[in-house]
Amino acid sequence: MHALLKLGLALLALPVATLAQATGDSQSGGGFRFSVDQIEAGRAQFHRTCSQCHGRNMVNSGTTVYDLRKFPLDDPDRFRNSVTNGKGNMPSFKEALTPEQIALLWAYVGTRGGKEP
Repeated sequence: MHALLKLGLALLALPVATLAQATGDSQSGGGFRFSVDQIEAGRAQFHRTCSQCHGRNMVNSGTTVYDLRKFPLDDPDRFRNSVTNGKGNMPSFKEALTPEQIALLWAYVGTRGGKEP
């Protein structure tokens, strides 16, 4: 129960914190940093929503779908736009995911699955 409350509090702060982090100026030390809770929540969301096509832990051959391990870490707007509106063979998730859920996905993808927090 404590973990669920902790996750709920992290989710409440996520949209503002993630936006600030994702748009941070990496040259001024802002970087692209996310908390462990955000990355873990993003991992869970990724496995519910994205892993069917993009592979478990983002591991796939990259021949039929985009290899998210190669996604530019300095382009959160491109990620958000692709997920929201779709791109190529990828459908839009505008009606399926909230902005908060997309922000969680970025916390996971934008850290290379937690390897570069």
